[in-house]
Amino acid sequence: MQVTIVDAFTQTAGAGNRAGVVLDAAGLSVEAMQRIATAVGASETAFVVSGPTAQGVRLRYFTPTVEIDFCGHATVASFHLMAERGLVPRSGALKLECAAGVLDVELEATSTRGSRAWIVTPRHPWLETPVPLEQVLALVGGTVDMVDGSLPVRRNAHRVMVPFRRREDVWELAPRSGALDTLLRPHGVSGVYFFTRETLEAGSVAHSRYFVPGMGVAEDPVTGSAAGPLGMYLAMHGVLPLPAEGGTVRARIEQGDAIGKPGRIEVEVTGRAGQPERARIGGVAVTVLDGTLHV
Repeated sequence: MQVTIVDAFTQTAGAGNRAGVVLDAAGLSVEAMQRIATAVGASETAFVVSGPTAQGVRLRYFTPTVEIDFCGHATVASFHLMAERGLVPRSGALKLECAAGVLDVELEATSTRGSRAWIVTPRHPWLETPVPLEQVLALVGGTVDMVDGSLPVRRNAHRVMVPFRRREDVWELAPRSGALDTLLRPHGVSGVYFFTRETLEAGSVAHSRYFVPGMGVAEDPVTGSAAGPLGMYLAMHGVLPLPAEGGTVRARIEQGDAIGKPGRIEVEVTGRAGQPERARIGGVAVTVLDGTLHV
């Protein structure tokens, strides 16, 4: 089985978030895809199960332990690779079909002869956290005084999103993955996403880390599927202001620096002030290697 390794949200091999991509997965069983993802060992591997055609592509995503509905960085990696191989145009609109639904994708040709993929991220309701914050913090090496009290802790889909005041505190977190999974799993939560408005670069709006033990990933280096919701959250709470009459704003989210895998996710949010309607994530990628996997 031919597998390509791609680093997403970066143009530097070894940085960003690594994904496996299998371009010809139409005949693979679920069991085979899971075996391949486990052997690849990336946080996610994407499988092209139909297409690409002029209309788009259908993808399935697997972590080393479980299938998931959607993965931002593996989607960026897949569209990067398809554009690089000439299977889709380097620019233009396409559709992505996956377990999360049918999502809009736009490819934007870049000056490096590659493409930036813009993907509309799935929307989920914002809920109160079902897990006591003090218990979560105790299992990651944090304390309540590190939390940014001007912003709320919220659940979105299978993750809890926690705002911190200082980047230094985000960097110092050290999760006990097994215990964290045991705490979160009964509530249907897979991970905890920590972020701060204290960034490394002036052009960024947030800096983050994401621990996902419920999906077999101790720490996801750079997470597109969480960056879209974070953009919506920041717009809802006035950190990323939208025009009162409606419009679109763009920002950048930093992730991966704390573990030596820096990546940058572009986020585009559309809506009115305090009422975001849609988020897209944008990212580039670099092909690292091709190989034959025997499983």
